[in-house]
Amino acid sequence: MKDTNNDKKVQDDVMSVPKAEYEALKARADEMASYYDKYLRLQAEFDNAKKRFEKDRSDLLRYANDGFLLEFMPILDNLEAAEKYIKEAKDFKAVQEGVDIIQVQIQRFLKDIGVERVKTVGEKFDPNVHEAIEVEEKSDGDDGIVVLELKPGYKLNGRLLRPASVKISKKK
Repeated sequence: MKDTNNDKKVQDDVMSVPKAEYEALKARADEMASYYDKYLRLQAEFDNAKKRFEKDRSDLLRYANDGFLLEFMPILDNLEAAEKYIKEAKDFKAVQEGVDIIQVQIQRFLKDIGVERVKTVGEKFDPNVHEAIEVEEKSDGDDGIVVLELKPGYKLNGRLLRPASVKISKKK
C-alpha cells in the first residue's frame, strides 16, 4: 500500500523551495554523481592495471632466463659433440683440446653475464669470500694465506654467489 500522505508532504517540501535554489541543488547533485562515476571508473582502471602488472611480472619471472639459455645452448651442443667424439676417439690430445675450447667458451659466457671467479691462491684469507676447509701448518710464509683452492667461488656483478672452498696456511 502506498503512503500518499508522505508523498504529498515531500512534494509540498520540494515545491516550497525556490526554483533557483532547487536548480543549484540539482546541479550540485549531478556534479557529485559525476564525480562518483569518475571515481568508480578510475578504481576499475586501477584494478585492471594492477592485474596487468602482476601478469607482466609473473611472465617476466617465468621467462627471464630465455636469453641466458639461448646463449648457453651452443656450449651444450659442443659438449654433446665432444661426448660423442670421446667415445670413438683414439687421439687423447685432440679430445683435451676440444674440452679446453669448451672450457674457454664457458668462462667467456660467464664473464659476459657478469660472473667472476673469486681470487684464491696467494690471497689473504677473507671470510667474506673464502671458506676455510683445511689448514696447512707451515714454518715459513705468512699466516692465513690461501695455499690451495678446493672449489672455486663466484660473484655475480660483485655480489657473492658462492664462497671459494680453500686450504689456508698457519704458522707452526
